[in-house]
Amino acid sequence: MSSPPPIRSKLLRILLLPLISMVALWGFITYSSLAEIATVSQAQDRWEATGSPVLQLMVELQRERQLSAEAPRGTASHAPLAEQRRVTDGKAERLRDVIGTLDLESAGTETPAQVQALVRALDGLQALRASADSGGLTPPIKIITAYDDLIDVANKQLGDQTPPVEVSAYRAVRGMAAYTSSAEYLGREHAIITSTIVRNKMTPIDRAAFVAAFNSRRTIFANAERDASHELRANLDELVRSGPYKRLLAAEDELFAWDTSGYAPPVDPARWKSDAGHMLDVINRGTQRELVRVMAETQAQKTAAYWRAGLVVLLGLAAVVVSIVLSFRFGRSLIVELRRLQASATELAEQRLPRLVERLRRGDDVDPATEAPAPDRADTAEVDRVVQAFSAVRRTAVEAAVGQATLRKGVSQVFLNLAWRNQALLHRQLALLDTMERRVEEPEILEDLFKLDHLTTRMRRHAENLIILSDSAPARRWRDPVPVFDVIRSAVLEVEDYTRVTIAPMPNAPLLAGAAVTDVIHLVAELVENAAVFSPPDTMVQIRSMTAANGFALEIEDRGLGLNQATLDDLNARLATPPEFDLADSDRLGLFVVSRLAARHGIKIMLRRSPYDGTTAIVLLPSALLAETEAVAGPPSETDHAAVARTGGRVLRALGTAAVAVAPNRPPGPRPSTAEPGPDGAAWFESGPSRPQRRRRPAPA
Repeated sequence: MSSPPPIRSKLLRILLLPLISMVALWGFITYSSLAEIATVSQAQDRWEATGSPVLQLMVELQRERQLSAEAPRGTASHAPLAEQRRVTDGKAERLRDVIGTLDLESAGTETPAQVQALVRALDGLQALRASADSGGLTPPIKIITAYDDLIDVANKQLGDQTPPVEVSAYRAVRGMAAYTSSAEYLGREHAIITSTIVRNKMTPIDRAAFVAAFNSRRTIFANAERDASHELRANLDELVRSGPYKRLLAAEDELFAWDTSGYAPPVDPARWKSDAGHMLDVINRGTQRELVRVMAETQAQKTAAYWRAGLVVLLGLAAVVVSIVLSFRFGRSLIVELRRLQASATELAEQRLPRLVERLRRGDDVDPATEAPAPDRADTAEVDRVVQAFSAVRRTAVEAAVGQATLRKGVSQVFLNLAWRNQALLHRQLALLDTMERRVEEPEILEDLFKLDHLTTRMRRHAENLIILSDSAPARRWRDPVPVFDVIRSAVLEVEDYTRVTIAPMPNAPLLAGAAVTDVIHLVAELVENAAVFSPPDTMVQIRSMTAANGFALEIEDRGLGLNQATLDDLNARLATPPEFDLADSDRLGLFVVSRLAARHGIKIMLRRSPYDGTTAIVLLPSALLAETEAVAGPPSETDHAAVARTGGRVLRALGTAAVAVAPNRPPGPRPSTAEPGPDGAAWFESGPSRPQRRRRPAPA
């Protein structure tokens, strides 16, 4: 695998990237500017092409609607109406011609749909006229409503075709659209009132239509004043101050308050026609002037867009040059800071953190503030943030490690305190049981006491597990060496199914140093108990021994289901190197205890498959733990006395030591067996140099 490129090449890429990015950005902005110019130009072309024809068509349709309301129903030869229809058809034909020349594909998705809707509405104009002439639309308000719908389509086309202009111009277009809508609703009022005057009565439907148009015109007219441009607002002010407008408002208010259906409206027909017609003409002329002004404003904006495009090109060139200069200067300073950061990170990863972790493992006190001091500030803000982030990570790691170490110490201390308390109680219980065994004569009761004695001994071993987990050693100690055979027998006696265990003869078994007796008993007991638990209850667990070049070897073999090779490899690795104690791995507590005891005395343990598909545990006791001389029976030491006081004398008696010396004033009594050996167990009980027995003595007089 090839090594990564050096920082110089990466910085070269960093220097090239801004240049490429700036050129790309420059091109993008130039393209956007040209696209804006094209968009404004196309919008202006569409506006100039369709805006005026649509507005003119709306005015002619309003006049045709008004004449249709004035004409007698079913009369197609009304001369003013016929002439107005010809004018309307001319405006519609002109609009069709303009639409045919437009490029609607570049106008978005809504514009083509709106244009098609307007064309379809114009196609239905002839059918509308035919229905009005034949009297098919009754009452007359339906004719007016039909024209209203057609004009709404045209008004929507005019209002939506607003060019992309500045905010002020956009508001002016909105004001113009509101102005046009106000004129449309005024036209509806005019047509409705004219229709009622012709028929000399106003029906409830007519009045409802008038009220709706009246409310809409008043509301939209107020909004037109808010959004209108200065020129259009001046036209509105002139219109509001005019006499026809004031008379029209008064007439509207009178009609709005009049609620008598079936009679002619209370207005002067001639005055109403004059004032309403004047108002419509003024509004339509103002709208036409505003439309021309907006077109001129978009033309000015097109020119401004060209100037902006040229300015963007020049500024882009200047930005590219400045970017090159600043990138090279930044690259030179960045190399120095990154090298400094690299050296600091390397020192942290290779020297400081490993030393800190090792100190925490040894249990040394560590001050997080001292181990994670504040770093020096970098010259570049980005690099300084990276330095501060590394410092925060280091400080967090140190605090977490210290916290975990403190937690482990606390847990270990809790285990130790609980173990010492349990062990003290168990020692007292063993002493009490020993006293009871000496006093009881009945065999059945004595046998139950022996079982309880054996159970308490196992509980003591479990309590010692907590002591070992706390990195401490049990209090039991022996000063003099003890035969290995006796040590193994003592370990077997601490197992529940000890009757299933057979020990092969050990004629050349050495002596085990007294300092290791307790731990070796515990270690062998754990292995034997594991072999007995994980093998069928009708099989035996065999223990063999042999002399090795570097010590003395023990083989503990069961006839269980065995383990696969991957599991054996994992367990052997754990036994060779004791792992950190994990509270979540409590189902392998015995394995951890065995590995901890083996590491304490340099004992090697290996698991392998047995010929019977079970598991064989090989325990190699190193030469350093084996005594060179035979043990000489003599008076017990103070250490032995202490061990007897803690264990009730059971271990020393089981090992065959001079119990008379420990308790010289107690005459020997019957020595019942600890259990009834099975057919296989009798073999190894008799093969040893001394049989593990319990002494029951009468209490001293």
